[in-house]
Amino acid sequence: MGEKRIQENLLKELVASIDVFSFLSVQELLQHIYAELKKRLPRYSYRAFSHDLGFGETNYLHLICTQKRPLSMRSAQQVVNHLGLHAERRTWFLSLVAHNGARDVATRTEGINKAFEVRQRCIENDLTRDEMEFFGKWYHPVVRELVGREDFKPEPRWIAAQLRPRITAEQSKLSLELLLRLGYVECGEDGTWRLTYAHIRVPEGANHLAVHKYHQEMLSLSELSLSEVDKSERDLSALTVMLNAQQIPEVKQLLRETRRRIVELSEKAGTDQEIFQLNMQLFPVTGRPK
Repeated sequence: MGEKRIQENLLKELVASIDVFSFLSVQELLQHIYAELKKRLPRYSYRAFSHDLGFGETNYLHLICTQKRPLSMRSAQQVVNHLGLHAERRTWFLSLVAHNGARDVATRTEGINKAFEVRQRCIENDLTRDEMEFFGKWYHPVVRELVGREDFKPEPRWIAAQLRPRITAEQSKLSLELLLRLGYVECGEDGTWRLTYAHIRVPEGANHLAVHKYHQEMLSLSELSLSEVDKSERDLSALTVMLNAQQIPEVKQLLRETRRRIVELSEKAGTDQEIFQLNMQLFPVTGRPK
């Protein structure tokens, strides 16, 4: 009994020391917890892990961690109790379960949005919070690109009217203020607005959840463009091919080179510019998840 109590205390002490917000899936978090427990208790097993999380001595947690079985919301409630997750950490965990386990887009979006809001509330550094906000909303980078146009007007209603799909004037106003705080744009003494950097890269301080959310929003915009944008203004295509693991780095290099060339073209765009979004996706559709 004493050994069991020590193990339970070790589990909760370990979880309390982990930055759970750095994980984008509960499977990754649970794998990390198990690996850390294994370091401290060499004889520790997945059966013991399942038992400690209230599922009896089964291989249930092994199936969850290897993504061979989804974690239901009912089971997730049990897991957070045994892990000692409370308040925002508990909400974060359950939001990820809702996001990763949902079958419909609306529920997945609701889950990631809730996790995003929780993460923002828990950030103490204002700069990091602003960076997360920038990469977490699709329209902030678009507003920034607008500043680089010769006809730019720092008027919320004008900005809102340029975007497709439309945003509100209030969102435009807050977006411009965010860009100023981050130093991504500036307004000179003569009232001229300009970009401070040619391109923005994801800073180390920006939580990867924001980037994950950004790409999800861009995928939704891409889907919307099928019905909202004339085919003369878009190019959506798909390619299904067989590749081996050794070829993936080469494909990624080709994609990087393509993006670089398109950036070079954009720098020669001249007048009469519009802003376009280019999304490239490469992902496996066969095989088991790792």
